[in-house]
Amino acid sequence: MANGNVLASKSRILAIDAMRAIALAAMALDHAAASVWVSLQAETYGGQAAVLASWPYWVTGLFTNIAAHTFWLLSGASIALFAEGRRRQGISEAGITRHLLIRSAVIIFLDLTICQLFWAGNGPYLHVLLSIGIGLAIISIIRLLPDIVLGGLLTFVLVGYQLLLPTWGVQFSQTNNFILAVLFTYSTRIWPAVEFSTFGWATLMGFGFLLGQRISSPRFRSASNWFLIGLGLMGLWLVLRLMGGFGDLTHYLADQPWYLFLIMSKTPPSLTYLAFNLGISAFAIGILVKAGPLLERKPFSWVVATGQVSLFFFVLHIVIYGILGRVFRLFALPLPGVAIAIFVWGLGLVLMLPITVKYRDLRKRYPQSLLKYL
Repeated sequence: MANGNVLASKSRILAIDAMRAIALAAMALDHAAASVWVSLQAETYGGQAAVLASWPYWVTGLFTNIAAHTFWLLSGASIALFAEGRRRQGISEAGITRHLLIRSAVIIFLDLTICQLFWAGNGPYLHVLLSIGIGLAIISIIRLLPDIVLGGLLTFVLVGYQLLLPTWGVQFSQTNNFILAVLFTYSTRIWPAVEFSTFGWATLMGFGFLLGQRISSPRFRSASNWFLIGLGLMGLWLVLRLMGGFGDLTHYLADQPWYLFLIMSKTPPSLTYLAFNLGISAFAIGILVKAGPLLERKPFSWVVATGQVSLFFFVLHIVIYGILGRVFRLFALPLPGVAIAIFVWGLGLVLMLPITVKYRDLRKRYPQSLLKYL
């Protein structure tokens, strides 16, 4: 029985790493498209109507939409798993918090330097890592609260934020006030630009932390339980969407095309948007848990490796697609934009995968080096 539990726990962790890698790949597709100035929009911003291209573009955009919420949620889970591992090594809570705060500073530094320099999208870089770094700094401290207090605080912020969105989300979108943008809404008019607000996304990281503290329990080693979680989230999404959305700034009207029912507010993030995409992610994790030992074999183990060094992959993909985008824009290829974007995306993944695996192995070889922060 003990060996079975160890194997199940190992498969579960690999499933989470693989899901993080899928989210990174989806994010990479979105950024690869941006690097060749192709829009895969399948969401809305600040209550403005979505500007959708033909269906191949927005359907592809629905796939890329699984990235952000999964990345934030599993970032929170990673904090809990990291803290648990360090406690087993005898490291104090102060030492754990210090490491997390240093990592937060490294993340923000990389975002404001390398990522900003290599960004090639047709528009400002939206500083994903800046928002994650801020969220990490916050969670590194409030994680010390009792779980019931932390859960209550996160729920209060989530519900309060969603209730305020219909008024504040429209009123303060594209604000010139950096603090307001980074806390509550978004703005591409400022530097650094902000798309992922703290109240909207760090809350999700906090729930991920609570999930990470429980993820070794048998209930999360069951694929069927993940499928049930997915069904519950999709049911919540359907109810909220039919009711007009909770915090969603773009209501679906009966006379609109059916596919607009799937186009929701990502920025600021509505609960309908989060529930829909988290439901899809829960189904995907269920499939990965079911896959079990397959994740230890090539080529699946390469995918897992990517999820294990997500920060390195993120920075690397900004560099690679920044270079590829500038090269491909020199040529007028006789192909649809979505086809060019997918080709550039695939080429980038082929280039990055061996580098990522080599880096993962290098970091394992030198666990106490400065690489532990990247």
